[in-house]
Amino acid sequence: MKTPEPEMIYTESIRGYPYMPKDKIAQEFSISKATVQSRVKEIEEQIKEGRYNEYAIIRDGKILLVNVLVFIDYMEYRRRLMDSNARKYVPEFEPEKIVHILGWNNRIIREDAG
Repeated sequence: MKTPEPEMIYTESIRGYPYMPKDKIAQEFSISKATVQSRVKEIEEQIKEGRYNEYAIIRDGKILLVNVLVFIDYMEYRRRLMDSNARKYVPEFEPEKIVHILGWNNRIIREDAG
């Protein structure tokens, strides 16, 4: 009687790059670099107000990297965040929901070794 081969188990990680420079953001979202720059300034105000943490935008000299999950969230809720009355009803920033929608996640793969 033949012994069955052991099952091979591994984790597959599917994710995108969480930070992009503003020209790449402009290209990905089909918007101008000037629009990205103005949104970055607005996001920096949201950092000061506590919606996003200090890692939302990374500045190092001429390097500017934007967290894509933050950018997507801000684009979704921008108008409401700018309105002091509507702002009260904006849900908390939940990057895990955006990650799920984007398909950036881990999954367990099981394969027969034989």
